[in-house]
Formats: sequence, structure tokens, C-alpha cells
Amino acid sequence: MKYTKYPELKAELKALAKEIRALKYKRDHWYDFTHEHPNMHPAFVQGGFQFSVFKKAYEFRHKHIAYCMLRGRKYEEIERYCREAPDFDKIKSIRADHYVPEVVYSCAQGSL
Repeated sequence: MKYTKYPELKAELKALAKEIRALKYKRDHWYDFTHEHPNMHPAFVQGGFQFSVFKKAYEFRHKHIAYCMLRGRKYEEIERYCREAPDFDKIKSIRADHYVPEVVYSCAQGSL
């Protein structure tokens, strides 16, 4: 089976992963960044970082599932165990945005 690559979606996944890593680092090392928000309570800052990580991770999960499905994997192969089922409507819309139909040529169409 020939796989079609989706460079735009792959670039989005890489960018999201980079953002998530940066946010997690900031969340885990908040005491290094207290000079940015000197008047804020650390728990408040932690909550903001955690919410940002959650939002980005949610988006990454759905884009990753859509990317794998576009490349020919079944959902059961992508996530074998999960606590919460993904939003399949969101996955369907991502797949529709990035889908590139394969052009199949046959001998009946003539030579290229």
C-alpha cells in the first residue's frame, strides 16, 4: 500500500508538540519564571499552564488520530486503550480539511 504524506498536517503536529513541551517545562519550572508575574500566586499560574497544556494536548490527540487515519490506520490500531473516546466529528472535519484524493491511472486511460 502506498502511503500519501500530508506535510501540512505533519508540520502542525510538530509545532503543537513543541508548544506542549514548552508549556510543560514552564509549568514544571514555574519558580524560574516568577519574575514574569511577580504579583501572581503560583497556584494561579500553575492552573493557567495546566489548562493550556490540556487544550493543546486535546488538539494534538485529534490531529494525530486524523493523520494516522489519513495514512491508512484504523482507530483500534492508533489507540488501543483510552479512558475517554475522541470526538469523531472533530476528526472527520480535520480529515476533510487535509484529504488529498489519490489519482489512480489505469491502462484504459492511455499513457501519461
